[in-house]
Amino acid sequence: MSLRIQCPACQRQFTVDEELKGRTVECGSCEKQFVVDQDSVVRERDRYFPGDIRKPGLKHYGVAPSQSASTPRVDFATAMYSESASAADVIPPAPGRTIAGVAGMVILLIYLVVLVFGWMGQGFFGEMETGKRILLSGFVIVVGLLLVFAGGLRRQKQAILGGVGVAVAVLGLSVFMPSGDPITRAPASLKLGAAENAPSDSVRVRMSAGEARLAMTYDPIQRAIDTFGQESVWALWAPAMGQHFRYQIQRYLQRKTGSAARPAFYPREQGGLMVIEGVAIKMPELVSLVERFAKVEDVYEDLRVLRIEVKGENLLEPSSELEALLNTTGSESFIVLNRKELEHIDIDRVKDAAQRLSTVAPTRFRAEISARLVELLDEEVDADFRSTICKAIMVWSSPGDGAEKAVVRLVSDLISSQQSVPKSTVQFLVERRSAGLVPLLKELWEKAPLNWEGEVIAMGSGMEAAIAPSINSGDDLAAQRSALLILRRVGTELSLPKLRSALENAEKGSDVVLLIERAIEGIESKVRNSGEAPEPEVKPLVVPEVAPAPEIEPLEIIEEEKPVEPEFVPQDN
Repeated sequence: MSLRIQCPACQRQFTVDEELKGRTVECGSCEKQFVVDQDSVVRERDRYFPGDIRKPGLKHYGVAPSQSASTPRVDFATAMYSESASAADVIPPAPGRTIAGVAGMVILLIYLVVLVFGWMGQGFFGEMETGKRILLSGFVIVVGLLLVFAGGLRRQKQAILGGVGVAVAVLGLSVFMPSGDPITRAPASLKLGAAENAPSDSVRVRMSAGEARLAMTYDPIQRAIDTFGQESVWALWAPAMGQHFRYQIQRYLQRKTGSAARPAFYPREQGGLMVIEGVAIKMPELVSLVERFAKVEDVYEDLRVLRIEVKGENLLEPSSELEALLNTTGSESFIVLNRKELEHIDIDRVKDAAQRLSTVAPTRFRAEISARLVELLDEEVDADFRSTICKAIMVWSSPGDGAEKAVVRLVSDLISSQQSVPKSTVQFLVERRSAGLVPLLKELWEKAPLNWEGEVIAMGSGMEAAIAPSINSGDDLAAQRSALLILRRVGTELSLPKLRSALENAEKGSDVVLLIERAIEGIESKVRNSGEAPEPEVKPLVVPEVAPAPEIEPLEIIEEEKPVEPEFVPQDN
């Protein structure tokens, strides 16, 4: 009888005689020696086959049908085939076409979603002009439909309906969406932030003076009052304000209030507190200044505080689109946009707008722009800024609109403050024959005769009385020579006695004598020419003979006998 044993090391099984039971054997596979005992003998298990054990619990198992059972009847149908079928209807679509179709539909749907958010004012497309938005939408529609049609060759009807439906929705939304304003447009985040932070007028209740004092932390204002006095301190309290606006506001307030230092800024939660020190400005005047960039909500006059709500859209930097429109002189909105820039609180933007307006013809809003430019002359004190404004006034001003008086005040301020006066400013006044220019031009000419000689001559005989006393100025030779040259050009009979007196007192042989004689000659020549009556009997082609004047001969003899060195003869202007 045989036994079935198993090696305890490699688990290999062997069949051996029962005679080896209790003896030591060696595994033929791993050479492990072990004793053939109960542990190494493999126990045989009882085997059962289906049907050997009858138990009631097995009745729920199914029984395979016998082969003798009849086979169920199968109904067959005739297949119908289309005669116009092509290989494309059977072969699976290429992966590239599938990707193209899906990509086209995704592009159209994503663009539609972006437009919807733009419609609600939360996206960039809500701020874009209608024409540019339609152009961009048309490009996206063309690209999307091409991809959809390329990927839907087998289902052309479904692809056309789906793609065209989305394209129509995109185009309709692009056309009817409100266009953005390039001037007041601000990023959506800033608009939302301002809307969330701004208190509602219907809900907000005015704080008492004590409550406002605690809410704004009044200590900085009190310290300024202790230092400068009650009437020399004002404060602006903005509970909700973007702090990136404060630099523009500080510069503006310093210019307008005449403060020696820039207003101090103290952060307060979402806004801040600006303290203006050492100013002599009344509350109504301050309110009018603040209303340029903010809305005055409350006035606490005893605390010297104005509570304001800053209008962020008035302080935003111009977008690239607005910059392009501001510099495009051929645009219909060029004058309109630059006119609005003149109202900005940033002096640099106002200066740039005036510079741009000085390069175009005044076709629209001439009176309004001229009035605003005149106001800017009185508002600002910067010489370079005033020079730019004057150039614009020369273009936009019309006679009688009051611009001459403002420019005269400007010239007077520049002279009194020892600043240089732009020639273009004086030339403008000369062209308008502005009242009050004569004494100012005389003062300028006396300081620099050669620089202002042309403007004095252009002013005409109106400058004769102011210039005539200088012909006897022996101490200032430059002014004396310039006065003689000017009188030769613009002088009248009123100056002849002074010139003849100066000729008698002048040193013989000096170049001044020659200048005086030329001045007398020029005035007398103009008097003779103005007194001559026209002679209609003279034929146009006949040149009349002019008799030589006897008084000219001595001058010719003097020139021959006493030649004057070229370096001493001044040039005629």
